[in-house]
Amino acid sequence: MMAIIQWLQHHSIVMMVLVFIMILVTTFWPGRKAAFDKAAHIPLDDDR
Repeated sequence: MMAIIQWLQHHSIVMMVLVFIMILVTTFWPGRKAAFDKAAHIPLDDDR
């Protein structure tokens, strides 16, 4: 158990950076632009 905790303490920053990069890639992937544009305009749409 202690070996796992020590490994996580040493490698947690690397894992966080990898997750951050994966989020950026997912967000800025060219095929997702239309979905993000549509979601960005949801607050501006008036459904009255």
